[in-house]
Amino acid sequence: MKGLKYIVVAWNIVFFAVMAWLLPLGFEENDDVMMAMIANGSYSGAPDYHLVYINVLYGFVLAGLYSLTKAVEWYTLSFAVLHVLSMSVLSYCLLTTPNRARWERIVWLVILYVLWARIIVALQFTTTAGLVCMAGCMLLLRESKKARWSGVVLVVIAALIRFMAAGLVGLLMAPIIVYTYRLAWRKYIAVVVMLTAVVGCRIANQTVYDRDSDWKYYRTYNQLRAQLNDNPNAYKLRPSQLPKHIDWIDYQLLLRFTPDAEQIDLPAMRQLSATVGKVPVRDQWQNLHRLDKYAVEVIILIALLVLMILTTGNRTKYIFLIAYTAFVAALIIHVSLDGFLKNRVFLCMLMPLLVTDFMLLPKTTGKKRQWGIGIAMMVLSGWYIYQIYAECTTASYNRYVWERLQRPLIDYVPDDAQVTTIGTTMMMEAMNPWHIWPYACGKYTLGWMTWCPLNQPVGHSYRALLRDDMYIFTDVQGYKQERTAVPRICEQIEKHYGVPTKVVPVCHNGKYALVRMRIRD
Repeated sequence: MKGLKYIVVAWNIVFFAVMAWLLPLGFEENDDVMMAMIANGSYSGAPDYHLVYINVLYGFVLAGLYSLTKAVEWYTLSFAVLHVLSMSVLSYCLLTTPNRARWERIVWLVILYVLWARIIVALQFTTTAGLVCMAGCMLLLRESKKARWSGVVLVVIAALIRFMAAGLVGLLMAPIIVYTYRLAWRKYIAVVVMLTAVVGCRIANQTVYDRDSDWKYYRTYNQLRAQLNDNPNAYKLRPSQLPKHIDWIDYQLLLRFTPDAEQIDLPAMRQLSATVGKVPVRDQWQNLHRLDKYAVEVIILIALLVLMILTTGNRTKYIFLIAYTAFVAALIIHVSLDGFLKNRVFLCMLMPLLVTDFMLLPKTTGKKRQWGIGIAMMVLSGWYIYQIYAECTTASYNRYVWERLQRPLIDYVPDDAQVTTIGTTMMMEAMNPWHIWPYACGKYTLGWMTWCPLNQPVGHSYRALLRDDMYIFTDVQGYKQERTAVPRICEQIEKHYGVPTKVVPVCHNGKYALVRMRIRD
């Protein structure tokens, strides 16, 4: 068994290396790029541990490593190490789970590695946290005390990276953990210690932000902004439903990730959050139609569940499977009522669901049902292989756009200048995740960096766009056509601050452009 551990680790190192080399590896969104730039010091001039979405304890370690040397992109490397470690744990646990047929291990390992490849091609801190927490929970299910305490460590690390993702995976794994432990109360000691450590780290993170008024304000503001941008109900409000002092155009620009923080400040953001929370339930239920993009996965999982229920002769397992499925369905519906069920979140839900199915696999009595379960899993693997292909195609195109069309424009900006993007036009997530530090681009304002203390005194008002050292990145149509974001911002500056402005192009390549705002004569 000891030899198997080393073989599994070596295999996963090779697998990750090959996938990172073959696939157009990149981050899924610019969140990770911005956090890496904060940690490595290219954003503010010095490594910083305020990573916003990642716990300051994890950020403190990264900032310390970057202080030692910037030759290594520690942010990406730490994720790679955790990926390999987590997959080694998961695959080893599947291989050594007793009372499982060889074909069952093979089928579940195949889907596990397909899902891992899907996660690798769009590296992201949410899925990384989900993967690490999944490995930790699997260790909690082991009989060995050493394994369970190792699981505690992994779950705590996952919570540091993305608390909500770790919480989601932990919530989905909790039923199978309780089902396995039953009344063996000594096993729950590790779980209690784990939960205490997670809460303690959460409190430490909150304390660090609260001790600085600027960071406290920013963190609260950004949490509310994120809730609005990620809530489909926020896009259903009509002008008459807004609080009277909030301008409709300002609200529309907020939903385009470009808020004027002086007009929509923290009190206004709280009012908007409360207003969105009052959207009628019938309108919230309409959001469920967005789940149709997961129709293939849901159909396959239902087929798998039916086959398992028909095969099991254990009444307890039968009831547990039904109850667990209802629990997962209720959780998906709950998330969708006031949020977008993003693919990375669905992946975090899919992994514990599949692992729970594996742990509860009955001893099949017929070849037909064995074939049915195997085919259902292979179809799911094939579906995600197709998704990997589609994601690679998109990622390759995005990297081409970034390297050939967008980055040359950003390189034009002086090193000591500021640059902001309107909306989500800039594809900086397509840059090479192993070489973020050499990219000198000044500071990004607006978006989720609005009110960030690292931007002071820039980024608290649209008036900052009139600064001599400020450049705006946008697509060409975004500033030439009426009623698009940049012209609307000009209108709002004149409306709120009495400053007539105009857009002055700096350079463009026919598709994207750098522009500046100037006072109109």
